[in-house]
Amino acid sequence: MTVDTALEISPPTRLAIAYAPYDLRSAFALLLHIDNRFADILRNARDPMIAQIKMAWWREAFASASDARPKGEPLLQALNEVGDRIPSSALEALASAWEHLLGNEQYSQEIIDTHAELRAEAIFATYADWMGTVQNMRPIGRSWALESLRIAFPERVAGCIMPSAPLPKARTLRPLSILTMSVRTGSGLRLILHALTGI
Repeated sequence: MTVDTALEISPPTRLAIAYAPYDLRSAFALLLHIDNRFADILRNARDPMIAQIKMAWWREAFASASDARPKGEPLLQALNEVGDRIPSSALEALASAWEHLLGNEQYSQEIIDTHAELRAEAIFATYADWMGTVQNMRPIGRSWALESLRIAFPERVAGCIMPSAPLPKARTLRPLSILTMSVRTGSGLRLILHALTGI
């Protein structure tokens, strides 16, 4: 069972995953699922200390050998299945990105910029490495991270600057442009047109 079939994901995210090469889909889906799980930890946090304990649990699980990881967690099962396809540095950056927001009711520009940089490194730069592209995907990754954070926590990022970045044209990078377009437009038809044509 792969993570993209085991867990529910949004239609735009599913579309982005569908455009990834077949042999990378499970790893790409897993990164996005972990990102969503960490967002849920933040969203549901009543006590920052409890949220920090949960993040520490994930960090320990990531650092453990596959046969020593806790059983019964679909995301860890999926991580074991993809092997070393996802570098430990990406998992570390993703955990750090969300930990950076803990304990803050309002996010300053510096806080969200650091968060966005780490998420871009974890997901967009990792995908670019898989594709072997020399094009820097961090700017578009930061744009996606900031916009998705604004959508998820609008009251916490009020007044912060949300810089944009041009979408990549290469077909191999279409999953990243789909993700970015999905947080820039509310139109499903517009998103599908972009997926099909890159426009």
